[in-house]
Amino acid sequence: MDELKKPPQWLLDLLPEDMANWLSGWGWYVVLGVGALIILLLLLGLLSFLRKLFARKPTHKAENLEERLAEYPPAKPSTGDRRLTIEGVPVRLRLVVVAAAGKESEFDEDHIDKLLDRILPGLGAVFNGDKPRVRIWPMQLSHEGFTKHFHRNTVIPEGEKQLSKWAVVAGMARLDDCQVMLGLGLQALKPTTIGRKSIGAHEWDVVLRVRTRD
Repeated sequence: MDELKKPPQWLLDLLPEDMANWLSGWGWYVVLGVGALIILLLLLGLLSFLRKLFARKPTHKAENLEERLAEYPPAKPSTGDRRLTIEGVPVRLRLVVVAAAGKESEFDEDHIDKLLDRILPGLGAVFNGDKPRVRIWPMQLSHEGFTKHFHRNTVIPEGEKQLSKWAVVAGMARLDDCQVMLGLGLQALKPTTIGRKSIGAHEWDVVLRVRTRD
């Protein structure tokens, strides 16, 4: 510590005489004070950086997106004149999950039937007749991610790879002015082998058909 009470001789030898005399007096304490302040500021900056780097972000409870189809009440009699089929099997529309594919594909939640009609003509009428449960999911970044999340969160009562009255389909629908992620829970009268399906953007009218009731 005694070495810090005066400037080193090599430094004084490098300075002009007037500056060396000033530094040998009270000027040296000014230099020490400024140096200590700079070191303190650097340490505070480092601590602030480390605090931000290792700080734990507050955890938010994830939104529950799970749909347990076994808990759905029996379907009410349809009030519409349209019937939905998947691979030729008549089904009731019990669940509709919709998610935007980006800010450019925002849609009006109060007009789901019109949105469904744009994806598959007549599906809006089926929606109004079957009155399915509707879920609006947060915006999705990819249709692959949405499809995986939908299938994982939509639980079929009989389990996987078993005959079931339930069919679950999901995928992206590409419209004229936007893209929409769509997942459907469909219920047949009898168990089928349909199970789960991922539908391409232009396959909705191939896998699904809307017919007029006899």
